[in-house]
Amino acid sequence: MSFTPIETQEQFDAAIKDRLSRDREAYAKRFEGFKSPEDVQALTNQLNDKIKSLEDAAAATKTLLAEKDAKIAEGETYRTDLVKTRIAVSAGLDIKYANRLTGTTEDEWKKDAEDLAKDFRTAHNFPPIGSPEPSGSSKATRSQFADWLNEQTN
Repeated sequence: MSFTPIETQEQFDAAIKDRLSRDREAYAKRFEGFKSPEDVQALTNQLNDKIKSLEDAAAATKTLLAEKDAKIAEGETYRTDLVKTRIAVSAGLDIKYANRLTGTTEDEWKKDAEDLAKDFRTAHNFPPIGSPEPSGSSKATRSQFADWLNEQTN
């Protein structure tokens, strides 16, 4: 067997063809059961698409929850206004004073409504300045004032 030098690329490829084929087979057996880079890329793309769709669904759910929370808060506001109005009317106040009731609980609103109604009754229970009848005397007015003053101080 004599040595012949390789002078062209074709001669070199023919000389190592068998060796390359054996090495490829060995590596194919070694990595048998593994995914190819193309398969991994396809799987990655599928998973990325699924992640994107789940993120979109989560965003839509967050939007729905925010809308639901806003409606619940609006309902609570209506409920609060209704309860305050009911308390104000039951205390003898005009409906327009319902929003002026302070506090955070029904008991606090009731106490405030009672105090406000008491203040209005006191402020508006004053004796007339003069007798509404033309034949009234000043003594009657003074006695009415004295009676009223006794009522207020007792």
